[in-house]
Amino acid sequence: RLARGTRPTMRELLLDLKIPRTYLHPEADGPLPGADALTASGVSVVPVPDCGHNVMLDNPGAFVRATAAALAD
Repeated sequence: RLARGTRPTMRELLLDLKIPRTYLHPEADGPLPGADALTASGVSVVPVPDCGHNVMLDNPGAFVRATAAALAD
């Protein structure tokens, strides 16, 4: 079920939320596809260094700093 995705997609849900939002992604992956649409909708797109898909497990210190910065804004 999870592999099929959701409707609306998680990205569409993120775009439509009316609260502050931040999208963390691995810096090594390069630019996030669709980042322009996220940014245009008010989502902060933040690359996190030295991590893979599991940002919070791969680099907990950077995850905490990025999360704290997002919550402080």
